[in-house]
Formats: sequence, structure tokens, C-alpha cells
Amino acid sequence: MSTWLYALVFAFVTFVGALGAGLAPRYLPALKADHWPVTTAIAAGLLLASAMVIVIPEGFEMLFMIHAPDAVPHSDTFLTLPPVLASGLAILGGFLLMLGLESWGIGHEFEKPTDPTRLLSLGLALHALSDGLAIGASIATGLMAVSVPILAAVMIHKLPVAFGLGAFLWREENTADPWRQLLGFSLATPVGLLITFLFLRQLSHEWIGLLLLFSGGTFLYVAAVDVLSHIRHDQPPPVLFRRIVTGVVILVVILILFHNLGLEETPA
Repeated sequence: MSTWLYALVFAFVTFVGALGAGLAPRYLPALKADHWPVTTAIAAGLLLASAMVIVIPEGFEMLFMIHAPDAVPHSDTFLTLPPVLASGLAILGGFLLMLGLESWGIGHEFEKPTDPTRLLSLGLALHALSDGLAIGASIATGLMAVSVPILAAVMIHKLPVAFGLGAFLWREENTADPWRQLLGFSLATPVGLLITFLFLRQLSHEWIGLLLLFSGGTFLYVAAVDVLSHIRHDQPPPVLFRRIVTGVVILVVILILFHNLGLEETPA
């Protein structure tokens, strides 16, 4: 399967998954969310491991190890900034983007019925665009060992968010166009994925590396600040720690399997 087909399949999966989870509260009103804290904790582990084990190391490799032995990265490649500084700023930029969205009330909070519904939906859609950036950048590397685990981490994190948004939309009597808002949220990640993938195909590996580092910063924020801040009071700390470690172990096992099966690269 070519990288184009991978991009289309991944975009379809993210759309259908988000839409299905968002519709679940409407058509399955008796569906309980008892297991969401467990799922979310595992997702936090997956996202944290994805950032620290896959996205950020792969970004640095793209920046510094892809060159020929006698080649040296040029500082003017990154808007006159030294590559080390540029890479650090890319990670920080992704982190600050998520912090900025949260500071403006754009996050994953569904417990305030007075929140403006349109703002919530728009905020989550912007949040979802960063997921598309991460997946699109990972596909552009041509490495299945990078793109597939990132897709899994994003989806496990995204489904509870879509479910929460759907529950909010369908229970809010005065909500205008809940279908349009849910569709907008569901389309955000696949659109971001495809745009990022198409755009990155025209860029050098150095810029792909920078965008991977940027997405790594968003992953760090979502896992360490956004997700954990919402669930750390819902379960005992030792239990939460075990569930996060479970997510980390799952991702590491996936990476080992990909390596042993020789499935690291996608066909061109």
C-alpha cells in the first residue's frame, strides 16, 4: 500500500471513529461511561510514550541524522536559527499552542452546561487539527513503526473526547446544529492529516522533522497536562500510574513487533 493510500485510510479511520463515538450518546443513551477513566489513563500513557519514544526522537533523527556523513545542517534552513534552537522551539511551540487553547477555554471540559456550545465544538476541532498534524507528519516519514502507533494513540485519546462532545451536544436543548458541529469536529483530524501530508511531501526532511517535534510538543501537553488533569482525581494514584504504564507498555510492544516483523517502512 502506498503512502497515499495510508493517508486516505488513516483519514477515514479518524473520521469514522470520531463520528461514531460522538453519535453513541444519541443512539445509545443507556451507554455507560464507567470505563472511560481507564481508557483515558491508558490513552495518556500511549500519548506520552508516543511523544517521548517516537515523535520527538524521529523528529531529531530527521533533522540531524538523515544527512550524509560529510554534510552539516545549515542554520539558515530554519529561518536563520541554529538547528538545535529551532528544534527546541518547535517542541515548545507545540506545547504552548495547546496551553494557549486551554487558556482560552478551548479544551476537553464537558462538565459546564453554561459553556457556549459553538466555542466548545470549535475548540475541540482546533484541538483535533493538531492530531491530524501529528498523523500526517508521521505518514510523511514513510515509517509504519512511526505512523501506526501514533494513529492508535490519537484514536484511543480521541474517542472519549468525541463521546463527551456528543453527550454534551445531544443533551443541550438549545444547541444549534449539533450535527454540523459534530461533523466539523469529526472532519478536523482527517482534514489536518491530509493537508499536512500533502504539504509535507513538498518539504525537505528537515522541515518534516521540525513539524514532528512541534506535534511532539502537543502530545506532551495533551498527555501530561490536559488528560491527566481531568482524570487524576477520579482514580487512586497507584491505579492511575499502573494504567498509564500499561499504555506505555502497549506502545513499546507494538514498536518491538513492528521491528521484529520488518514492517518499519511503508512502500513509496
